[in-house]
This record gives sequence, C-alpha cells and structure tokens, in this order.
Amino acid sequence: MKKTAFIGLFFFSLIYQGCEDDKDTSTPYASIIFPEESSLVSEIITIQCEASDNDSVKFVELWIDSLSTGIKDSSSPYEFSWNTVPYPDSTEHSLMVKAEDMSNNISFSTPVSVLVDNSNSYPQRLNIKTITYTQTEMTVTIDPTLDEDFLNYKILISENIDSQKYLLATLTNISDTLVKIYDFNPVEPSWYWCEVEDIHGYKSVGDGYFILDDPPLEPVLRDIEFTDSLLILNWTSNTDNDFKSYKLFESTSSNMASSQNIFETEDLGVTTFNHQTSLNQYRYYQVLTEDYWGLSTSSNIKRGCSWFIFSNTFNDASFDYGRYLIQTSDHGYLVVGNTSLLGDNYSNVLVLKVDHTGEQMWRKDYTYSSSDRVNMVIELEDGSLVMAGYSISNTNSSKDLLIMKTSFDGNIEWQTSYGDTRDEIANSIGITSDGGFIITGEITNENTGNSSCYVLKVNNNGEFEWDRSFGGSLNDQGFSLVPANDGGFVITGVTRSQSDSSGDLWLFKVNNAGDMLWERTFGGENFEAGRSLQQTSDNGYIIIGQTESFGNGSNDAYLLKTDSQGNEIWSRTYGGSGTDQGRHVVETLDQGYIISGQTDSYGSMGGFNFWLIKTDSNGDLEWQEYYGGSGDDRAFCGIQASDGGYAIVGQSNTGGSTGVDILLVKTDDLGNADPSQ
Repeated sequence: MKKTAFIGLFFFSLIYQGCEDDKDTSTPYASIIFPEESSLVSEIITIQCEASDNDSVKFVELWIDSLSTGIKDSSSPYEFSWNTVPYPDSTEHSLMVKAEDMSNNISFSTPVSVLVDNSNSYPQRLNIKTITYTQTEMTVTIDPTLDEDFLNYKILISENIDSQKYLLATLTNISDTLVKIYDFNPVEPSWYWCEVEDIHGYKSVGDGYFILDDPPLEPVLRDIEFTDSLLILNWTSNTDNDFKSYKLFESTSSNMASSQNIFETEDLGVTTFNHQTSLNQYRYYQVLTEDYWGLSTSSNIKRGCSWFIFSNTFNDASFDYGRYLIQTSDHGYLVVGNTSLLGDNYSNVLVLKVDHTGEQMWRKDYTYSSSDRVNMVIELEDGSLVMAGYSISNTNSSKDLLIMKTSFDGNIEWQTSYGDTRDEIANSIGITSDGGFIITGEITNENTGNSSCYVLKVNNNGEFEWDRSFGGSLNDQGFSLVPANDGGFVITGVTRSQSDSSGDLWLFKVNNAGDMLWERTFGGENFEAGRSLQQTSDNGYIIIGQTESFGNGSNDAYLLKTDSQGNEIWSRTYGGSGTDQGRHVVETLDQGYIISGQTDSYGSMGGFNFWLIKTDSNGDLEWQEYYGGSGDDRAFCGIQASDGGYAIVGQSNTGGSTGVDILLVKTDDLGNADPSQ
C-alpha cells in the first residue's frame, strides 16, 4: 500500500514540473517614441509609445515623474494625452510607460526628460477697440481673436489701473465682438479691459481703456454787437453727443460775480440771443455749456456795451477837414469844414450829417468861389443850420467873411459874405437875444499884413447891422465867442498888441452894440492863445488854449477859469514833453470840463493823436484818452453828447493815403471808444 502511494506521488510531481516549465515569464518591451529626450512641451501633448511581447501586450500605462497616472491604453498605437498646463513653466519632468503582458509580466520604458514651456501658449492679447456711449447705453467693441482654441471673451472693469477687476460681461461666440452695457457712469473714472481665455484655461488681458467723460468743448463767445436797444450775443456751437443745454449769464462785474441767468436752451442749434438792454451801460456775459452727465464748461467773458461808441473816418475827396461838431436835435452829429482835391486851399464848404450810430446820413459841399470854408455851425430851434467861415472875393481875391443858412437836411436857404479889399475870416458864431447872429474872427490890414479881432452883427436873415474891430498895431485874433447872460458877448483869442508881442491869451467883453466893457490878458513871456470859450454855470468863463510859457513842454494845453468879470480864479496846464494843444472846451453835466485837442506827447503810435481830457470843476485831471493811428490825427472840436459820452472831430491821415480824412470819434462817459474793451 505504501509502495503504491509513493509511486503515485512521484508521477504527480513529474507532471507538475512539466507544467511549470511551460509558463510565460518573458517581459514585454516598451518605449516612448514622442516626445524625444530634452524636448520642450506645452499645453496638451500626445505621448506616443510602442510596446511588444512574445505573446501579447495587455496594456500600456503612463507614468509621470515616477508616479502612475492611472492612464492606460490597451491597443496599438499606444498614445496618451498629457496636459502640461498645471505644471509651472521651465520645470523638468520625467516621462515613462509601463507595459504589462497577459502573463502579468511588466516592464518600464527608458525615461524621457522633457521641459514644460507654456510661455507662448497664452491667447493673443486683445485691446478694446472703442468705447462709445449715449445717455442710455455703452457700446464696447473689440476685434475677434485669431486663436483656434478660443473659449470666451470677458469684459472687465476696475476703478483704477492697478485695482481689482470685476466681470461685466462674458461672450462665448468668437464672432461676438460687441457688448452693450446699460449700467454705467462715465463721470466716475473707470478702466475697461478685454480678457481672452482658451480651452486650456490660459488667459490674456489687453491694455486698459480709460473712460472719464470730458467736460463739453469750451464755447467761444464772440464780440457782442449793439443795435438800438439790443445786444446781439453769439457763440460757437457744441458738437458733443451728450449735449444738454446752453446757459447765458450776465453780470455787472468783469469776473462775473453775482451773475444772473438770462437765457437757457436745450436746442443745440440755438447759438444766438438778442438781449434787450438799457442804454449807456456795460454788462459782462458768459456762456455755460452743460452735458447730460452734469459736466459743464464756461466760455470766455465778453463785455457788452450799450453805448453808441465808434471811431469812423469819412472821405469822398482827397482832402476832407472836419473843423467843428454839434449834436443835432435828432441825436445825430453834424460836422462842418471844407473839402478839396488839392489840399486845404481851393476847397468847398463841407457839411456831413451822421446818425447816432456813426453812419453817414448825407454829405453836401457848397462852392461860392475858388476856396470856401466853414469854421463853425450852430443849430436853430427849428433844426435849421447857420454856419460861418470865409470865401474868396470874386472882385479882389481877398478873403470875405461867409455866413450861410441851410435847412435841417442841408439845403441852402440863404448865403451872404462881407468884406472889402482886406481879408475877413469868421472863426465863431453865436445867436443873439434878438434872433440875429454875432460873429467873431479876424480882419487883416492889406498894407501891414497885421490882423485885428473882428466882430460882426447880422440879423436873422444875415443882413448887416454893425461891425467892430479890436486890437492894436500887431496881430490880434478872435477865435471863440459866446453870448453872455446879460445880452453882451465875451470873446477869446490872442493879442500881440499889448504888453507881450509874443502873444497873450486875450479875453474881453462887449455889449450888444459892440462896445468893449472890459478886457483881460493872460500869459507869460512866450506865446499863449485862447481857442475856445464857454460861459459856466456860475456865470464865469472857462477858456482852453495853448501856452508856451507854462507847463512841461514846448506847447501845452492851457485851461483858464475866470469869474464873470474875466478875473482869473485858477489855471491849469496839461501835456508832456512834446507839442500839446487844447482846441475846444465845454462844461460837463457834473460841472467838470471836457477838453479836446491834439498831442504828440502821448499815444502808442507816431505823429499827433486826438486828445480828450476830463477834469473836475477845479481843473484837476480825472482822466485822459488818446485816439488815432500811425499818422497825424488832429482834433479841433469835442462835445459832451446827450447820452453823457463825448464826441470829437478832426482830421486824420492814418488811413495810408496822402490825403486827409474826417475822423469822428464817439466815446462813453469815460472816453472809451472801443466797445469790446
């Protein structure tokens, strides 16, 4: 029994040993064929392997950095997708695969070292192309990406360039490059960004796009025009899409303090406003443009002037002289003088009518001889005009005193002249208490050539009543005459026949028959003359002329105030180092005086300039102004206008021609003749 059992055990052992000898113990072969050793890898790569076995390969498994990924492939070709995105750039990693056959035999491939580099894997940065907005919506525009692995666009916002960004909108369609945003405030500074993300999770953010709504474009308020009682204000139009309104403000101050809103419109195209205003004042104006967001911009400040002020020249011939000026009852101005093609000689009488704005209404000239001239004009109660000057005698070619009367519009009513073989010239004319006229001037002795002051009285038709001459053996002239309150007449001029042969300012009074009542002379060692005279409100007299004895220069304006008997109360001189002459004076509404004349001591341009001086009742200077250009501008007469401003007339050759023009300047009550200043 034991023998039998032993034999059985022996045969079983032989059979088992044979089975052991038939078992597969051969390991499979595995190798990575891509990527190669030391390759740069990025994003998701495909690892390609090969594996073989004497029987068959059960599977191939990917290992990274000696750790199993659990990713297996059981069929050839053996490939694995490896996402390198989670791995930092410039890090080295070991790749290998494990192969296992059906007999559970395993083997590992030779490791392959690779370097992860995803620095070029980020999507192309996209900048915001434009951002526009209206009152209700904002539109953000970007260019489409060219990356094929696009996932989405994101529009981000931040308060400043370095602060945290917040999501505004996400776009998943690659062609959708326009975003509408309805909750926005462009007055608050904001940065907008475009972020592009690809399917690998890589993101790129473009440059920031800054939005802060600009205030409206600054409006420009143009020069303000004045027509009758209207100030015409005009400004540049706004071109912004978010325009809301124009507002126009008025102030009495140049810095717009305490300004008042006088006009407002939400019509973009309305850029003109006609403002009804009171006369003879200055106001300051400024336009404010406001947008929908509450931002605003103010214009420049312009001064509006409702004074009628101007500086105009008039010339129809080569030589036009404005010698005297009055304001007529219609508030216009009448200028008289002479006009000629050849100069001061061979001229015609000139009468020029200008309206209150400085525009010429009519112009007339009159010729009676080879040379005619008017030196003064007065307006009668009915609006007619009486003028005095001289004309050339048709019999002996001497100068004859000329008197002429016209209607209000310049039509001749009568004309007469007086003279003999001597020269008679009228420089001034006044109305007498009987309705006639009194004239003063000069009469020249034909033998000696010396002149005397000449006084002529005519009736209201210009008919002779009496004449007188005053003076001595030398030259004496009467330049200005005023009727006195008692019916007499006071005359000023120059006398060389008394104590000073150089010439003294001469003041004397005659009664209504031409008899001298008293006379006075004023001056120093050199020449003085009185050019214009007016009786003042205190029944005294104010005389303006020139002096070479007193003052600063070789010739200064000389203002003399006397009592009713011609006794000096005070005198003043005005001028600089040059030649300065006072030619006309009137008492102003405030009992001061306005003096007009010419100066080459003052003024910004060359030559003589119109000169206007304002003094108080004591002759103390309040202000002085100058008018004219680069040539010679000489004023002969100035008045206070009915609006409280001043008007001055004279001659000018500033226009560039060789001739002479009439220059008429109208100012405000401070002598300003430029409405924009």
